[in-house]
Amino acid sequence: MAMSESCEDVTATNNRDGQDKARDLSDPRTLPNPITWPCPDGSFVKKILQVGSGLDRPKEGSRCRICVEVEPTSSFDWRSHFPIGINQPVDIVLGESDTWFAEVVDKCVESMLQAERGEVLLAPGLAEAGADLAAGLSFTVTLEEFTTHKDTWAMTFNEKWLAAMHHKARGTEHFKNGNLFGATRRYAKSLRLLVSVKYEVPLERGEEYNKARCTLYSNLAACQLKQSQHRNVIQNCSKALEIEPNSVKCLYRRGQAYASINEVDKAKRDLQRVLKLEPGNTAAAQQLRTLTQQVRAENEKLGKAMSKLFS
Repeated sequence: MAMSESCEDVTATNNRDGQDKARDLSDPRTLPNPITWPCPDGSFVKKILQVGSGLDRPKEGSRCRICVEVEPTSSFDWRSHFPIGINQPVDIVLGESDTWFAEVVDKCVESMLQAERGEVLLAPGLAEAGADLAAGLSFTVTLEEFTTHKDTWAMTFNEKWLAAMHHKARGTEHFKNGNLFGATRRYAKSLRLLVSVKYEVPLERGEEYNKARCTLYSNLAACQLKQSQHRNVIQNCSKALEIEPNSVKCLYRRGQAYASINEVDKAKRDLQRVLKLEPGNTAAAQQLRTLTQQVRAENEKLGKAMSKLFS
C-alpha cells in the first residue's frame, strides 16, 4: 500500500479529554469495551480503542505513518525517548528505533492493523526503561498507514548482508555516542541476519562473512561489558574466539568478565594469552597483577583463619 502525501490534521491540544471529545465517537470502529493485548515480553499492555481494517500488519522495514500521543508530564522527556516527535503524525521505519521507548512503539505498531488506535500502558518497575519511565506511562498510538515489506525469510543473501551491514554501522555510531541500548540492539540485529544465512554464504565470501560475525560478537560483548552483563560477555567472546582464536580484544574482554564473576583461573588464562600474543599490552598486564594480588590477599586471609582453628 503506497503512503499518501498528506494526513489528517491532529488536534493541537495536549489535553486528553479535549482530544477524545474531538474524535467522532459514532465511528463503528470505536470499541465500547476495549480489547487488551499484552506484549509477550511483558513490557507493556495495549488496549485497542479503535479497531483497524484489513488483514496485513507492518513488518520490520515497513514505512509507517503513526501518531504517538502523550499527555504532558513533568518527567517524560520526549526529546530523549522519541525525538522525531509526539502528538503529531510522523513517519518511521520499523526496526530503526534506537531507544527503549521507541522500541516499545515499534512492537506496538507491529501488532496493529491499518487505522487501529490503541492505548499503551508501560509496565512499571522496568529498569531498562529509564528513571523517568520506571513508574509506568500511558500513551496512545495510531497507525494511520503503512507500506508492505518483504519478510526476512524471503530476502536473498545479498539483501540480508546489506541490512546486516547497515545495522552494524549504526551500532558503531551509537557505541561511539554512548547509546549502549541502541548499539546493543543494532549489533544483535546484524548478528541475527548473518546467522540466518550461515548455509547460504558463497564460497568466495566465506572469509568476509566470518570476519563480520567475529567483529559483531566482539562489539556486542563490548556493549555488554559496559553494562556488567558478564556472562553474556563470556558467551559472545567465546563465539568470536571459535572463529578467530587469537583475537586479543575478545580474550581481554572475556578475561575481564571472568574476573568480575570471580572465575580467577579462567581470567588469568585469558590474560596470559593476551600477553603472549601482545607482550606490550599494559592493560592486560595490570589486570593480571591485580588478580594475582587479589588471590594472594585471599590466601593470606584464609591462612590466618585456619591458623586460629588450630591454635
